Amino acid sequence: MLGETAPAATVTGLYRGTFSGLEPLTKETPLTLEEVRRNPVFYELDLGDNPGEADLIVDVIYDNMQPQRLTDLMRGTDIPRGVRFWPDWFEVPPYREMRDVTGRRVYPRAPGIHTVRFRTARRKRPGLPRDFSPANGGYMSPVYEFVIAAEHSNGE
Repeated sequence: MLGETAPAATVTGLYRGTFSGLEPLTKETPLTLEEVRRNPVFYELDLGDNPGEADLIVDVIYDNMQPQRLTDLMRGTDIPRGVRFWPDWFEVPPYREMRDVTGRRVYPRAPGIHTVRFRTARRKRPGLPRDFSPANGGYMSPVYEFVIAAEHSNGE
């Protein structure tokens, strides 16, 4: 019964990609506007004690906007079997202005503090609705915050 209600995967943190690998992304280590334009933001999935079982569905919720569906992760092709931790990525929405779920204006690539949450669950057969309920291994991550730094002119 524990396996039925345990999350299919949890998110352990946000990371930025560098030439030397992945580095933790926090409010103290801001992304530059150039990094936001060119690079995705990485996150790490903890696949739990039974990492060889279920295919996964993942949504990202950026700045309280509608959940954005990420590519389904299939075991044996997208995620090797037997792996406990797996990195994946998302891109900051490429729009200047959007609306969140309450109708408030948000500016996804603007300098400042941004938030992101993830929800994960087991993937059902294609064609069935996506189910993020706890009975399907659903999980909602805590809110992660990161900063996009303002560009500085050459004279500063």
